[in-house]
Amino acid sequence: MTEKVLNVSSDENPQGKSSAASLEEKIALKEHELLRILMDNVPDSIYFKDHEGRFVMVNKAKAYNSSTTPEAMIGKTDFDYLSPAQASRVRQLEEEIIKTGKPMVGNIETLTRKSGNTVHVLANKVPWYDSEGNIIGTIGISRDITEFKDARESLEQAKNDLEKRIDERTHQLKELNETLLAEINERKRMEEEIRKNYYTQRAINNVLKIALEPVSLIEQLDKTLDLVLSIPWLSLLSKGSIFSYDDATSTLNMISVRGLSDFLRKTCKIVPVGMCLCGRCALTRETIFVNHLDERHDIGYDGMTNHGHYCVPIQKGSQLLGVINLYVNAGHTTTHMEVAFLLAVADSIAGMMERDKNEIEKHKLQKQLIHSEKLSALGRLSASVAHEIRNPLTAIGGFARRLHKMVLDGTKEKEYADVISAESTRLEIILKNILSYSRAESHNMSSQNLNEIIAETIRNYSETMLEKCVKVFFTAGNLPLIKVDRTQIRQVFDNLVTNAIDAMPSEGGSVRIITKATVKDNVKCAMIQIEDSGTGIPPDKISMIFEPFFSTKEMGRGTGLGLPITRRIVTEHGGMINVESYPGAGSVFTVYLPFKE
Repeated sequence: MTEKVLNVSSDENPQGKSSAASLEEKIALKEHELLRILMDNVPDSIYFKDHEGRFVMVNKAKAYNSSTTPEAMIGKTDFDYLSPAQASRVRQLEEEIIKTGKPMVGNIETLTRKSGNTVHVLANKVPWYDSEGNIIGTIGISRDITEFKDARESLEQAKNDLEKRIDERTHQLKELNETLLAEINERKRMEEEIRKNYYTQRAINNVLKIALEPVSLIEQLDKTLDLVLSIPWLSLLSKGSIFSYDDATSTLNMISVRGLSDFLRKTCKIVPVGMCLCGRCALTRETIFVNHLDERHDIGYDGMTNHGHYCVPIQKGSQLLGVINLYVNAGHTTTHMEVAFLLAVADSIAGMMERDKNEIEKHKLQKQLIHSEKLSALGRLSASVAHEIRNPLTAIGGFARRLHKMVLDGTKEKEYADVISAESTRLEIILKNILSYSRAESHNMSSQNLNEIIAETIRNYSETMLEKCVKVFFTAGNLPLIKVDRTQIRQVFDNLVTNAIDAMPSEGGSVRIITKATVKDNVKCAMIQIEDSGTGIPPDKISMIFEPFFSTKEMGRGTGLGLPITRRIVTEHGGMINVESYPGAGSVFTVYLPFKE
């Protein structure tokens, strides 16, 4: 260690030092020697600087770190070993310490020596006091921590790299876990889908089996409804019904029901198209799903709980056959699979209804064929008999009329002649009707206005209606011209109107005639409806009114051929005739005549 020795003179004994002063000097020298040994053997840089920042004392470590010798540094400053900027910063700190007397401990400095080496040092600087307590400079101890700092930075970098790799690996594992979880969920979903498909297919197969059972349509629909309501994954309430569609009245008729209250069974037994959810389904021909009560629930009652519905149309092509109505819990979420399954069930039910309709039609046609064969035989027999008795009857009638002219008025013979003449005339009319019914007639077809033909019939019977206090109300719809045999169609209207007049009680009544264009069994038709307020037809008689020689009129007031002839004419024109009767309230005859625009 090199130091700059500052000798301070004092008054000395001219004869020499005292023994006490000599001892103190020896001790001081010894302490100085020990300090020098300590400083030179400490690996940290140690230095003393005066007020001007000049090195007064440095150890070997400081000189080594400054690439010089301790002797060379005495009297030098940091400006001789550091860059000007770094030297100025160091000097500024030392001046602050000298000024305030506060030490600077644990300061890390990055220094670039003039040799170009950059080092990091941990510096501690304190004020340097003299024996009287005055600050005369600074004392500094610094340690080169470059390797430690580099190692620490390397360790920190390694830590950051490791954390980054851990984060990346964690992210990869998270993504992999999410992928695996998604695959597991997808597999579960597919398994659930397969399970539902299996149960769906099995349910459809069971519905098809039900359709093949030799039972009535109602039994088939009841079993199908029970099957659908028992499927667990549908989450249906145990409530539902199946409606059939009546095209003539534009209504839905409940024919199968499960779980509904007596109130709903009665209220919803007949639902007009467009009313409530079922009616709207019939109107739009589209599946309706709701999961709560809303304004479309036209039918309600006190205490009705919140619920939803599936309303599925039953169709054969474009023809509406009915509607399936199923109840679901409030808040239920619909799925494509549910809708597809219910549509498949609706198709199966459509097949059931169509087969039932075909069976009914088949039996009806068989019955009509048998009936037609009977009527044909009866017609031939009637025609033969009519021909046989027509000539004798004509002779009887002729002689009766001659006799009537020859007999004096007021005699019994005159009265008998009147009866014979009248009955002969009635028999001639009967024979004429029999021959008309039994023989095939050619049709003189031409485009006609049906409203005009009906108006002619009304005018023809206006006097009779006036006599019997019968009022007629005619509502003529917008009908196109239709190809018909005018004479025969006029006979149809004449027969129906005269029957309506004859059905009136003694005090009279009313006849309402309505015409309009409509669609019947997917065919455009002109509908002619004749409604009377008469006595009606007994239920046990209504199925026989189109039978030849059957009549509900009093003996002598009808031949029983008017309605059979009417139906034959309508049928030969490709149409049909229906009757509804309410004993004591009247009857409604409806004629449908097809047309092409």
